[in-house]
Amino acid sequence: MLLFTLSILVLAALLFGLAPLRIALSAGPALALKTSAATSNSDVGKSRTGKIIVVMQMTLCVVLLVGAGLLIRSLRNLENTPLGMRVEGLVVFGVNPNVKSLTQGREFYVELLNKMRMLPGVDSVSLMSERIGAGWSNNSDMMVDGRMPEVANGGSRTVRSNVVGPGFFTTLGVPVLEGRDFTDSDTAATPYAGIVNEEFARRFLPNRNPLGHTFGPDNGIATINIVGVVKNHKYRSIDEAPIPMAWYEYAQIPVIGRMDVEMRVHGDPLAILPAARKALQQLDPNLPLIRPMTQRAQYNLTISSQILFARLAGFFGLLAVVLVATGLYGTLAYRVNMRTAEIGVRMAMGARRGQVVWMILRDSLLLTAAGVVLGVPFAMLVGHALTASLYGVTAMDGVSYLGAAVGVAVVALVSSVVPAGRAASVEPLRALRME
Repeated sequence: MLLFTLSILVLAALLFGLAPLRIALSAGPALALKTSAATSNSDVGKSRTGKIIVVMQMTLCVVLLVGAGLLIRSLRNLENTPLGMRVEGLVVFGVNPNVKSLTQGREFYVELLNKMRMLPGVDSVSLMSERIGAGWSNNSDMMVDGRMPEVANGGSRTVRSNVVGPGFFTTLGVPVLEGRDFTDSDTAATPYAGIVNEEFARRFLPNRNPLGHTFGPDNGIATINIVGVVKNHKYRSIDEAPIPMAWYEYAQIPVIGRMDVEMRVHGDPLAILPAARKALQQLDPNLPLIRPMTQRAQYNLTISSQILFARLAGFFGLLAVVLVATGLYGTLAYRVNMRTAEIGVRMAMGARRGQVVWMILRDSLLLTAAGVVLGVPFAMLVGHALTASLYGVTAMDGVSYLGAAVGVAVVALVSSVVPAGRAASVEPLRALRME
């Protein structure tokens, strides 16, 4: 990649460096000797190459700025999407104990929860078989009240499920709308307890109180009593749509091996990790904390591609702005230098400085208008191509297009200030002597 980039740079330098040389050599010495500032100005005025290049740069800038605006606004929408929980203050890590039986597994996690709850600064602790925000889920059809439920409009019976520990929703900060959260009293010796979300109740138990109803896998191996209903919240990723969900208590469902620990703490969530690691090593010195991170960081991993695209688009948009600024400044500065005699004559004939400044700015604004007019259709095509990557914003988002047009106009005006000021400061007598 580095070799390819350097090759392109060298090739571009040669091509654009030799182009002026070819023009100079083709003119011949006789024409150069008899060329005055006035005739040079006439020739330059007829040449549209510089203007075309600047307009192309502005067109590209508009396209890149619109694309960057759409992706950045999508990223902001994703970052501000309500997760349905109080994610601040949450830290999560995995544990994979060396246990040989279900009894050993239950005993290990009971002792682990007790140790974590005793750590200073810890509000609550819970467990989960599948880490939320990790992009994974356990999906299966569910029976409700002993039979397969009827779903309106050909809807799906698929339910996303997870095995969790006591106080799971209290730890996450997910509101319990009806019933209760899991508690330490939910054990292997008590009736199976389950909790569902709003979408589950709406789809499978419409217009009924879900508490007291039962559900279970479609193979009929277990019947779970609904003891609570919680608010819909994000599970696999930030941008997912609501789906029926059900949760079981880990002490009642056969679970052995790796689980994730969710902790709500005061202050910086990551600051609790050394103490948590020490507490875990009291149970087994060889156990590490698996992928410790804040819960916010875990959810942000689900939009990593959107973050990458938005950053790249913003970078290339900024690069385009720099190219437009330098290109426009160079073109206007060159034209002002070649029109020194003309400007001197205009000022000697009574032209005011404001008129001279407007003459230069007018060229800049005309080039800007041409670039925007040409860039908008191409930006629309790019916007439609990015539709799959957008969230909460359409490909025809007016704010992004207006922002790109205003941005290009501001850059053009700023780039024109120095050449316009230089033109307005031309002394008529000195400019005429140059001829």
